Amino acid sequence: MSDFVKSLAQSAAQIDKVASGSLYPHQSDGVAFLLSKRRVILADDMGLGKTRQAIVAMEVGAPMGKILVVCPASLKLNWKREIRLVDPGASIEVLGVDRDAPEDARWIIVNYDILGKHAGRLHGINWSGVILDEAHFIRNASQRTNHCLKLLGVQAEARAPVLGPEFVFLLTGTPMTNRPKDLFNLLRCVGHPSARSFLSYAKRYCDAYRNDYGWVTTGASNLDELNLLLKEVSIRRKKEDVLDLPPKIRSWVPVDISGSAAAFNAVESFVTWYSGTDPSKPNDTEFLARLTKVRTALHKAKQKAVEERIRDVVASGEKVVVFTCFSEGIERHKAKLGDTAITITGADTAEKRMAAVDRFQQDETVKVALCNIIAGGVGITLTAGTHVIFQDLDWVPANHAQAEDRCYRLGQTRQVTVEYFTADGTLDGYIATLLDQKMKLIAAVEAEELPDTSILREIQDGLRRLAPALMEEARAARATGDVAQRIEKLAASQPRANTDTSPLGETGQWEFTSSRDPSARYLVTFGRAGHLECTCQGFAYRGNCKHVREVRGKIFDE
Repeated sequence: MSDFVKSLAQSAAQIDKVASGSLYPHQSDGVAFLLSKRRVILADDMGLGKTRQAIVAMEVGAPMGKILVVCPASLKLNWKREIRLVDPGASIEVLGVDRDAPEDARWIIVNYDILGKHAGRLHGINWSGVILDEAHFIRNASQRTNHCLKLLGVQAEARAPVLGPEFVFLLTGTPMTNRPKDLFNLLRCVGHPSARSFLSYAKRYCDAYRNDYGWVTTGASNLDELNLLLKEVSIRRKKEDVLDLPPKIRSWVPVDISGSAAAFNAVESFVTWYSGTDPSKPNDTEFLARLTKVRTALHKAKQKAVEERIRDVVASGEKVVVFTCFSEGIERHKAKLGDTAITITGADTAEKRMAAVDRFQQDETVKVALCNIIAGGVGITLTAGTHVIFQDLDWVPANHAQAEDRCYRLGQTRQVTVEYFTADGTLDGYIATLLDQKMKLIAAVEAEELPDTSILREIQDGLRRLAPALMEEARAARATGDVAQRIEKLAASQPRANTDTSPLGETGQWEFTSSRDPSARYLVTFGRAGHLECTCQGFAYRGNCKHVREVRGKIFDE
């Protein structure tokens, strides 16, 4: 263990030289951690400068090697800009953008969506380092995930050793976007033993169970242990711990939509259909189509209230960022605001998006940024804005967190006000409750203590349970014009997470005696990347065991 700890002692002078003394203290510590672990998740809060840390670490750790950056399309030019800030003479090629790229560039930047197109070339290069930005993009099984795993040297065989680049940095402010299963591929990428088998992982951390259709892995269990496991392979700092930022105030703004017959007709129509469906024969396509119609109707019903709030903020001399899930809402706002507003959508090119961000940040005549919650929620800085408005609620809480912090990050000097506009008594109320539960779950994995929280299973299961009440609310609202406030009370509790607490063990060299055979001894040590490993048979099969859990509990409790 001493050698592992000593490996953290990267030369501060060397890091400072590469960064030209431009790093904050927490960033210098982060660079040292990245270099010591080599394969690691950098999970700092949004706005703490993960990009800069990763670039400096690669420049120090692999100054002559070839580096690959994989990121969302909207962030490719931002990465090129950031690399130039660290190394003005860097040789960079941005795939899909640069037509006159330097031959044999040292840095290559590619977006997830075109990995397959360039797979032959990329897989043929001996990379010294690979950076996956917004690494939660690979949480699910997909072709791009497979390409990333191959680039990182992760073998298809679960127990095979991880080969490939010496340095692998996964950057994400939201490593767990919804549930513990989101973490599995990230753990595979950094070579953690617990990710050798998804089924074993799911049984331990996802409360996995088998039904008539196969294994269900959407739950959560042993969250305290998962929290400790994550500390082995990740570093996460929060803004309030490392920066002296002004406060961020978050509030829920109820919108009276009793005058919108269209909204309540949409809710009633959806609930009528959904109440009559057979839960054993789900139709996801029709479900999503009908649900989208409801959410679109609610979006339109809230449009006027959001417009009024935009006018109030602009009249006060402040800038505002508006997030929505629907492009038609952006178009309606833009038609009224004209040149005083910029737009950021998924249809924008990287160049157009960067130009829009610069206008919002620098042009005093531009007062409003209208953003798609996904496209505008990652990789950009909008610190000129002090107000954030969500016209719609996304199902994934990480998307809200990402979007909020476009304004609340390094460089922000003023208080940031975040407002979520909700049509209570409709699906909005249910989504708000679901988000609250998911946020508590995520906090359980990231925090030191496990909160008293319930885990909501599937969205469809929850809606089926709430369908009669939603129908009642819709009919009552249409009859009386009164939007009831009962949805949150209707989110009944679900089975609680398993909170098995790991016992505390001794630090140093960890040896255990077999409970079945007193003559047998098992040794827990740190592997090549600093992960805990054990010589027992259980660990060899699952990548985890009670001996490792005991040691992990002691190390990370200190």
